[in-house]
Amino acid sequence: MSSLPEPSARHVLIFLFGIIFLQLFFRFHESKQTAFNHNPTDFNSQRTRLHHHPSVPLNLHGLDILDELTAHIIAVEAHRTFAESGLSDIHGTSIKNDTVGAKRIRDQIHCWTQHGSWVRQDEKSDKGALTSWSARKSHGDRRFGVCDTRFMEGLDRALGSPSNNDRHFLGEYDQKNGRWLVREAVKYRWVPDESICGPVAPIPNENTDTTPTTGLGDERSIYQLFDKEMFCEILAGRHLLVAGDTTQYQLYDSILSAVGSVSSCGDELNCRQSHQLCATSNVTFARNDFISVPWALDAIDDNNDYPSGLSIEQPWATTEMLQTYGIVLLNKGLIWKPDDKFLTELVFTMKHLWKFYPNVMILYRATPPVSNCTVLKEQREDETIAGDDGESIVPGLKIQRPLATTPERTRDSIDPARWFRPTLADVQRQNRMAKAIVESAGGIFLDTENMFAMRPDGRVGDGDCSLFCAPGPVDIYADLLFNTLRILPGPVQITELTKVEE
Repeated sequence: MSSLPEPSARHVLIFLFGIIFLQLFFRFHESKQTAFNHNPTDFNSQRTRLHHHPSVPLNLHGLDILDELTAHIIAVEAHRTFAESGLSDIHGTSIKNDTVGAKRIRDQIHCWTQHGSWVRQDEKSDKGALTSWSARKSHGDRRFGVCDTRFMEGLDRALGSPSNNDRHFLGEYDQKNGRWLVREAVKYRWVPDESICGPVAPIPNENTDTTPTTGLGDERSIYQLFDKEMFCEILAGRHLLVAGDTTQYQLYDSILSAVGSVSSCGDELNCRQSHQLCATSNVTFARNDFISVPWALDAIDDNNDYPSGLSIEQPWATTEMLQTYGIVLLNKGLIWKPDDKFLTELVFTMKHLWKFYPNVMILYRATPPVSNCTVLKEQREDETIAGDDGESIVPGLKIQRPLATTPERTRDSIDPARWFRPTLADVQRQNRMAKAIVESAGGIFLDTENMFAMRPDGRVGDGDCSLFCAPGPVDIYADLLFNTLRILPGPVQITELTKVEE
């Protein structure tokens, strides 16, 4: 059969586009109109169903069309639900009705995450071992320390059985060889490009004396290393709530380790109690794979904490929690949802926070893509260390390094064994959706997708490459959180935030 003439094909595409757009729009519209009126149990019973990823992949051209269509729908939905209010406000700060100021803050944070590289820092700090990046330690969940166990076993094999006078210990500085005895993946730190994101000299244009630049452009734009004392001062008595899946739990783990605090909860299902960050600030974690609100479970049924083997929804967005925690760090996690379902649930969550808790600061972390780390584990990346020449001191093993650039998008592909995981294209598209919705609702979007796309190394492995070893790449979130809070203006009505009982 011959192909349709060009005008007919164009008309068919326009017609199909219109049908798809209207169906999605009215579906979203209906769900938002009824979101605050229906029974939460009904909403959550729908939410706990897992979705099988479509088995028919899209090629690059198809993905581009889907991205363009999605971007248009998101722009309409964000404007319809939140208008322009969130773009001029940053909730939990003093930025109100200031579109330019809010944009400069968001642009600065975005620049830090988009323009930079992973830099190897294996030197010993002049200020002492505790200030050296490679010397940091994980004080959290021992499950993430499996890579260190493999590293020490490999180091023992490489260096032989040392004498009592020449013993080597994990995390110590090898004075003889001038290196830290830690995994190579631990030695890289994310360093933003100061020539792009840092202070700029004033360059007045013809009509004004202002500086045309991206971000702040002054001394505040200098990316600083995490400092516990300053971090606690910035928190100013506010408490931090981290909610999300197991990858989000690693952030909670890393933040506690950054301040030298030890979590006693053991795993992500038992961390709903408060842990001290500073003298007047605490942190807690709630495992909720979909960040569902207003609550995910029937509070009367203690046996309903596990609605399925793959998804868990602990309550986090209760009135008590959100009146207590002034800063909330969220992520919807790595369980795949269709775009319409993802958008419906995210808008529901953000509208709930935007409408009822405008003094709560919302930080939403981009979902990281899942790299295939199986090959690296088979090559025993954790069991060696680089010598003076940069190559492995263990014959036959190869030193793994972060990628210099992000992987290029290829044809979408689905791993049948991981049908519940989003593909790279899903992650990229839904992160763009989340950015538009979160910022429209007055939140801050931490766009770390590309940063972690460059880190196929340093992951736990053992069947799932979504988690990182600790210490490891995920520790840079302490730096990013510190710098993000540092440039945001002071909290609103901090005295009204309830203190967490010790």
